Amino acid sequence: MIATQLQAAATELKEIDDTLKELGEVNTEEVFKSVGSVMFKTDKATVEKQLGERKETLDLRKSTLERQEKRLRDKLQESQKKIQELLGTSGVTPGQGS
Repeated sequence: MIATQLQAAATELKEIDDTLKELGEVNTEEVFKSVGSVMFKTDKATVEKQLGERKETLDLRKSTLERQEKRLRDKLQESQKKIQELLGTSGVTPGQGS
């Protein structure tokens, strides 16, 4: 689940970066913004500001997800180590049962 959210955030960040790059190359001050199936004419500065804010939010979300993923991986490794230790002290060989 975290990996899916990380991928979605990375994809959206890439799209925002590409859009901001294209907006930087546009020589007009008015652009069209798509909201659902409707397009609105708006000024370029507003769109750039909105995209910049969304990018900041996504960067923060991505960082949070990466920290969560690391904590989960660490916890999984710790649990695996404890299981191996318990199996080693009980004399049970993994895969053979009791």
